[in-house]
Amino acid sequence: MKWFKRGLGGLVLLVLALAVVWFTNLGGIKERIYVDQIVKMRVSPERLVNIKTPKDYGMNYMDRDIITPDGIRLSAWEIPAATPSDKTIIVNHALSTTRYGSVEGLDGVPVEYLPMIKHLHEAGYNIVMYDHRGQGDSDGGINETLKGKEAPVSVGITEWQDVLGSLNYVKSHPEFGDDQIAFLSQCMGANATFHAWAQAPDVFGDPRIKALVAVQPPISYKMNERFIKAKAGMDLVDKVLEKQKETYGFGYADAMTDVKSLTVPVLFSQVKFDEYTFDAESGVNDVQKIYDAAPTEKSIIWIGKDGANAHGSDKRFDGYGYYNKYPEELLAFLAKHFEG
Repeated sequence: MKWFKRGLGGLVLLVLALAVVWFTNLGGIKERIYVDQIVKMRVSPERLVNIKTPKDYGMNYMDRDIITPDGIRLSAWEIPAATPSDKTIIVNHALSTTRYGSVEGLDGVPVEYLPMIKHLHEAGYNIVMYDHRGQGDSDGGINETLKGKEAPVSVGITEWQDVLGSLNYVKSHPEFGDDQIAFLSQCMGANATFHAWAQAPDVFGDPRIKALVAVQPPISYKMNERFIKAKAGMDLVDKVLEKQKETYGFGYADAMTDVKSLTVPVLFSQVKFDEYTFDAESGVNDVQKIYDAAPTEKSIIWIGKDGANAHGSDKRFDGYGYYNKYPEELLAFLAKHFEG
């Protein structure tokens, strides 16, 4: 019994010592653990399942593979218009979702993209939508999320090659190859599309590309700063950036620079009081700054719980369901910029 009491007392002391180390951040151990976990969450997010398909919304579709210029296989759905169309929209998705969306979502708000796709389908557009590398059913990822060829998720930096791969797929398609094209790009996917324009301006200068819909593109540094403070209660954005660069060779996407390369009209949309992109001190959302930097014809839809098109509760993921409920402005924008 004495040895048991001594052992139990030692265990209690160990637990107390560990608690002191953790809560005082002794030696920076708590900080290092958080930094490592945040970097892992960014470059190797949990793979989510596409629990529904276009068929669940009455749309015929085909499963397709898209191969990116750097050799990553992307899993895609090809949804032809009900009647022959010369207009194709390429759709990507936000981080920690798939081409379907996410049941869990963020901050209690799930997201499903297929109702928006149904509106586009009924308006006569062909759709090509894909899972980004390392997410959904696409190849890529690292460690436990690895599938096929290794490719860490870079939240908009290397994913520009996913965007280029999707464009090459459409342009070489036996039926869509001569189509007019628009991109509908979301969050990380929007930043990847901006970066694609910057990296391959001649390719994206193709006159067949008519427009871009940019749903909630972030200024990545500022969004990460706010997100980490909200979730971890610590200011670690620079340490996460440093660790990510040191380990994987890339930092944060730079929407403010890349958006200046765009050559087509842009429709932006954003939850105005999204806590991860709204600057409470200035009263300005980061997307306003990206919008101001865009050099082409542009318009913006501010999403919120008040107003004529009231939607959601001012949570970020509300923004990805807005066009499910209110497709009119999206459809009008596309109709304006497509010919015929």
